[in-house]
Amino acid sequence: MKKHLEIIFLGLLLCSNANALPSWIDDNPIKICKANQDVKVSMNWYKDNGKLDGDPVYTSIKKGDYLGYFKRVKGSDKNKKERYWVKSNGYFISKNNKWKKTLVDEKYKGVKINKVLTDCKKIKYLNYNSKTPQSFNEIFENNYKSKKVKLTGQLYLPKEKGVYPVLYIQHGTGHPNGYIDAYHKIIEEMHKENIAVFIGDSYSGRKMKKSFWKLGLSARVYDGLSVLNTLSTHKNIDKNKIGITGYSYGGMVAFFTAYPRLLDLVTDGKQFAAYMPVYPGCDLVFNDLKIVNKPMLMLHAEFDDYAPTIDCINYVKNLKKNGNDVELKIYKGAHHGFIKVQDRQYFEFIGNMKNCKPGYVDEDGYWFYNNKAWKNMTELETVNAIFKECGGQGVTVWGTEEQQKSAIEDTVNFFKTHLN
Repeated sequence: MKKHLEIIFLGLLLCSNANALPSWIDDNPIKICKANQDVKVSMNWYKDNGKLDGDPVYTSIKKGDYLGYFKRVKGSDKNKKERYWVKSNGYFISKNNKWKKTLVDEKYKGVKINKVLTDCKKIKYLNYNSKTPQSFNEIFENNYKSKKVKLTGQLYLPKEKGVYPVLYIQHGTGHPNGYIDAYHKIIEEMHKENIAVFIGDSYSGRKMKKSFWKLGLSARVYDGLSVLNTLSTHKNIDKNKIGITGYSYGGMVAFFTAYPRLLDLVTDGKQFAAYMPVYPGCDLVFNDLKIVNKPMLMLHAEFDDYAPTIDCINYVKNLKKNGNDVELKIYKGAHHGFIKVQDRQYFEFIGNMKNCKPGYVDEDGYWFYNNKAWKNMTELETVNAIFKECGGQGVTVWGTEEQQKSAIEDTVNFFKTHLN
């Protein structure tokens, strides 16, 4: 039970290992391709005697789905020549060998999977330097206990030449490779509006393959501010037209990066042009409710038991009272995670903070939460201590095709209005 109690952070943590690919698959895709028809495949492992080693793992692909093409980075030299297709968190080998085979379902007999995945996108990787503060106090005091870290994101320009507005997407607790399909559907639509897209990655540069929950909020927010610094100097980016969206933990990044105090300390006052947090946790905010004078649209789920919707309703109400330009749209019938098409799942042993009293980050960079000040502690120490007082268990995730489509449409319409 202790293991489950530690894997929490404000009710925003999915089971991290369920969102991770095997450590022997590279973090960075070689290319991203689009399916030109429906197909179902199975990944099969075989023993030396030719018998199946365990049950096949099935992946259903629909026309229009995006998959990443990855190399293997661990094992023998021969194994490192293997290449894998990845959809969300499923994967299958692109070229069969003696021990591993991808088989097409009988319904699609004769279809070659590598002929299905076409219309491939080239990826331009962009480095950005960040830090890993353990609390907002480190940022406020400019007293960092960790070394600088080089992170790498993916930049997708509408065309090779030109200067473009850009939408920056920040992932949540799950690895961004688990959201390839959703992100690239957004990219496809943003490019129609001549808007570039940058996908941040807070994990790969830190060599994180699992236990993603250990990376705290202040570090993720610092990453977001570092992305703003980097994109602002890029030759193909209009520095005055950089928008940010993020999901769950990334949604918190998308509103924490709107606080002037952080911008003054990390970006010399540079701001994003528009902000769109999606199902963020609003139970922890800054005590100072004045954010930058830029448009913000928050999307949330009616039945979110991970990041309770009521907290964001109250947060947006308070922001408006303080003269901020912010709107909230609630998706009726939706649950946490609706940007990704996925079956409804209830994680019985994942922690939540629904029974705790929401709080804030105080002027010293420490938490006031559950009616108590938590001074001189790292975020991880704070969370574990709070959870012992008031934490609970059980969270739901779910996403339908209709909800994903609506979220993408809202994303495009909002940033088309505010970045063009």
